[in-house]
Amino acid sequence: MTAITQLPRSATAVANRASTVIALDDKQFRAGLAKQPAFALMLMSIMIGRLRETIGRLRVANALQGSDALEQSAAFEPKRLAELIAKLSDDPPVYFDRRKPIVQEGQVGTRMYVVLEGTVAVFLGGKVVERLGPGGVFGEAALIHSSSTRIADAVAESDCSLLPIDRKAFLSLVKVSPDFAQALLSSLAARLRNLTAKVR
Repeated sequence: MTAITQLPRSATAVANRASTVIALDDKQFRAGLAKQPAFALMLMSIMIGRLRETIGRLRVANALQGSDALEQSAAFEPKRLAELIAKLSDDPPVYFDRRKPIVQEGQVGTRMYVVLEGTVAVFLGGKVVERLGPGGVFGEAALIHSSSTRIADAVAESDCSLLPIDRKAFLSLVKVSPDFAQALLSSLAARLRNLTAKVR
């Protein structure tokens, strides 16, 4: 996560047996994302696995609180991303009125969403854990593995305009745009860091 977010490490890793590791500096990491889209997908898969595990631990400990919800900064510039998507998908923007549910935990996800206008609240266990404004993304966890389900509820906190991205367009974006992959990894890392802090 440090290579993705440029923030200090949030955990300690210790080898419990003789191990061989590969180290990548920042330049090598970015080059890996550009040359090997599968590398970005592998990292996303690992982060989403950790998110699911962390959410499970928080539920067991009854430690989910809405008082310290993450206010996600824009992961994407909405207009630029809409232009990229227009070449890969025919899905038009979708609209949700204030307080309308958008996705529900446990649903099989077929699309992720980018907020174009408005605010979306993300809920875990009935508590708001994140608020997303224009450029924020949600729903990507269900696209990494085609059989995965939604890990949270998302509700329109205000009237919203959202850009849907299906799995095919998502995979194409990861392949053609290392910047898209890196921004998505940064968004996942911020969520994981925020939830991991609640475990302690």
